[in-house]
Amino acid sequence: MPNRESLVNVSSLAVLSRRSDAPPNLGSAVLAITNKGLAVLRFEMWTLAQKADHFQVMVDQPGRHDKNGLVSDCTMSSWGDSRTCIKEPDDNDGQWTSMYLASQIFRYVVTQDSRIKAQAWKHFEAMELLSIPGYPARSFAKRSDFLSKIPWYPSPVYPDLQFQGDTSSDEICGHEFVYPLVHDLLASNDDERKRAYVLIFNITNHILTHDWYLFGENHNRTTWDYWNPVQINNDSRYQEDRGINSLQILAYLLQTYGYSGDERFLDGANLLIGSYQYNVNLINQKMIAVCASDFEYALPVFDYDQMAYLSYFNLAHAFHTIASSVSLSTVQKAHAQSLIDNLWEYMDIGLDLSFSYKKMEKTPFFNFIYCYASGQVNQTQNTSNKRHGLTMRAFRHDCNSLSNDGVWHMQRWPLELIHWAQFNSDRLDVQINVPAQCYPPIKSLQMLPPDERSTKNVDQGVYDLDDGDGLIETDPTNFLLGYWGMRYFNLLQ
Repeated sequence: MPNRESLVNVSSLAVLSRRSDAPPNLGSAVLAITNKGLAVLRFEMWTLAQKADHFQVMVDQPGRHDKNGLVSDCTMSSWGDSRTCIKEPDDNDGQWTSMYLASQIFRYVVTQDSRIKAQAWKHFEAMELLSIPGYPARSFAKRSDFLSKIPWYPSPVYPDLQFQGDTSSDEICGHEFVYPLVHDLLASNDDERKRAYVLIFNITNHILTHDWYLFGENHNRTTWDYWNPVQINNDSRYQEDRGINSLQILAYLLQTYGYSGDERFLDGANLLIGSYQYNVNLINQKMIAVCASDFEYALPVFDYDQMAYLSYFNLAHAFHTIASSVSLSTVQKAHAQSLIDNLWEYMDIGLDLSFSYKKMEKTPFFNFIYCYASGQVNQTQNTSNKRHGLTMRAFRHDCNSLSNDGVWHMQRWPLELIHWAQFNSDRLDVQINVPAQCYPPIKSLQMLPPDERSTKNVDQGVYDLDDGDGLIETDPTNFLLGYWGMRYFNLLQ
């Protein structure tokens, strides 16, 4: 439902029937005369591929969602006018760009279009510019740019750049998620694969050698990057992070071990599991269904979900990397497999429990990652079946049904991504979720379809009713990653 102030009076309404000689994809049209002007609504039949092309054009337009190779939302200087939308540095440029890059990697593998590959590589090169060895910055900008947000720091690696500090765990999830895809699917030769490998190795090695923390500018610990058992297991203020941070660090360690064969990473994973039960922590990856916490800086639970599913993908990919490695010795594989067999049991339980909530959202992004991590797609099916000693398994959440849910969600995804103001709490068919009022805005008990609520990123609440301001255009990555991920994993017919 639109902003109360944007309601108009319709004085005349006409339905224009489809002409008999019109193309089959064109439907009828509606002409409305209102007190604020003339409106024409035209109905067309689109495929999801056409819809993906429509959103791709938004990203390809220079300066709109892509600046210096980094991709995120853009802000409009004129209300509701996407022509004035300009991307500025975003606190999570690293994460959003990693997710966009992943969408383009899947797109390249599906289409085998060399132009897509070349463009995707430019985004990877932009992410390289974020890297201060072992510490990826939130965002970067030219030293000559005037930036209102502070603090920014001169890059010690690139003299012409400045970077935004205090990198969050969101960023690390994004980097560790996409670099294995660059290594395995996008890189064409050993030199390109090495560039992706070095980034993975440096980040994980930094965490391992800094007592399970991330240290940034001025050699200070960052606010959100902690995987140390002192916080994870022993501090009640971080209880909602226990499962998700355990999942993250185990994924990072095993993925890096799969590529490097460096025993320190496997030893680190064994230490966290054997001495601190990080494997058991995975059972309760999703601690709270509605709110993350009432802790002052706690994030809405949907942000935790996005990070968790990036890490589920990362961990499942690590299992596959180790199992299929030709560089690890037989002994190394056996040692790693012993840990994986133990870990997989707990991951399965936590993933199924978590997805019992995420399934209700019907979001393609979460659906294809669940199918991948649970072993229901070709890329992970064999590894999963070998572990269970089965040729066929029964799953708690069936991916045929999830595929249909994803299609429905993408069909209802609005073509316009402006974050319009909405007041859906006025609707008589909406039930308010009163216990969920731990942070604004008002929430519903049942999710509204995507085209009946404000447009948001996948890390934000799908149950929110009253929000939006008409000054932000959401990053098209939210559609593109879901679509191309489902295409790559053969979840779309």
